[in-house]
Amino acid sequence: MKKIILFTAFIYSNFLIGQGASIVPPENVVKAFESQYPKKKAIWDIEYTGKGDDVIFEAKFNVAPKTIGLARYDQNAIFKSYKVEILFIKLPKKAQSYLKANYRVKSFKKSFSIIDNEGKQAYETGVIKDSKFYNIVFDQDGEFYKRAQIR
Repeated sequence: MKKIILFTAFIYSNFLIGQGASIVPPENVVKAFESQYPKKKAIWDIEYTGKGDDVIFEAKFNVAPKTIGLARYDQNAIFKSYKVEILFIKLPKKAQSYLKANYRVKSFKKSFSIIDNEGKQAYETGVIKDSKFYNIVFDQDGEFYKRAQIR
């Protein structure tokens, strides 16, 4: 009986230790991030794009106190985009009008300014509608571009 209890405790402790594990991207991705954002400490996440073996590594870090930045790299350490959290009022007026006309104000979550690897700017706002979470994307002028359901 003692052996069964010890074995069960061992298995549960291994599950608990595994829950705190963090993602460690390839060394080339980490070096690319460190050279682009020196002195920033990142928390890494991984995203599978669904296109073959394409993987995106996302570094989440503080740009300033209470301001989140996200740098995205592919598996070859090629920079894909940079997102920084912004206030809703920093969105272009057209984007604000579109969101207010189509969604309840209380459903707005975080808004981001995005700059891709070609230097093009876009904006993104997370909203909740009918218990589903969407990312609403706008171009640099605030024109609606697309809506993507996240969950």
